[in-house]
Amino acid sequence: MNETSKIAIFFDAENVPAAMVPEIISFLSTKGDILFQRAYADWSIANTKAWQTQITKTPITAIQQFHHNQEQAVDKAVMMDAIELAIKHEEIDIFTLVASDNGYYSLSLRLRELGKRVIGIGEKGKCSPIWINSCNEFQYFEDLEEVDDDILLQSEKPAETSEIKDFALEKFLERAFDSTPFYKDTNTKLLSQMWESILRQKPDFSVKDYGKKTAREFIMSFDDKFKVSDDGKNQKTFFVEKIESKNSQRITGIIKRKIGCYCIISSTDKDKKGDYFFYRNEINPKYKKQKLEKGMKVNFVVVREPNLNAGTFKDKNGRATDLMIEQQT
Repeated sequence: MNETSKIAIFFDAENVPAAMVPEIISFLSTKGDILFQRAYADWSIANTKAWQTQITKTPITAIQQFHHNQEQAVDKAVMMDAIELAIKHEEIDIFTLVASDNGYYSLSLRLRELGKRVIGIGEKGKCSPIWINSCNEFQYFEDLEEVDDDILLQSEKPAETSEIKDFALEKFLERAFDSTPFYKDTNTKLLSQMWESILRQKPDFSVKDYGKKTAREFIMSFDDKFKVSDDGKNQKTFFVEKIESKNSQRITGIIKRKIGCYCIISSTDKDKKGDYFFYRNEINPKYKKQKLEKGMKVNFVVVREPNLNAGTFKDKNGRATDLMIEQQT
């Protein structure tokens, strides 16, 4: 069994957009347990307002650092605290430095000398090669996956968002499965470890909110996406396997509606009528920078075909992926 990584995150809040925090936390929660989250800034300056709002929703410790007419005051505070934490807490094996400031490369190298893995996160076009290459791994803000938790788990939803709740939940579970290590040399994962991945992303997640009694019963309800099995012993150990779609047919359609991170696409293929659900981060990489708009002509790969006679929205609508935008006339 793989031991879960322990993570510390350091935000240079003066050069990181507060709006990126949910995406950053979601990305890192798939890699292990986040133990420390610290954001550094002179919180008296006007452009930290958005951060101050974000910190009321996210358990990040705000560290005040006046500039005192000194350059890189925040950078120096981050560097001192990160090194101190690395020395005092041997259990932390991943240090994440969130900044587009290239001065952090020396901190990254020092942390690696201390045996830590370093993940850098910054804005594309602003980060120099020396900052990027000093890290074990580097992620750009622009490549982080949009977070759909607001659609997924709010208790009171507008009518138009409540209808896609099942699809948002399915995507949430896929992300948890993908972040869970495989069991030995198999293509399955321990149900217990997948559940740990779910709780890292959403600590208050409860199957009772979805009318289920156990984690096994809950995962089994997604029988077109996951297969649950056991080892046959009296004290059973349960395993989860992801069912991959073998359908690779590409058809055409028009974007019918946009809801948060999702689109509903109406097929224009005469042999494949119906609506298809699409998660916006599954767009073909060639079109990542283009904005999806209602009425836009697209083509996509069919993951699951619609069942027009089904009684629920989830079953009635199909699933789409690898969406490409067709030339607009």
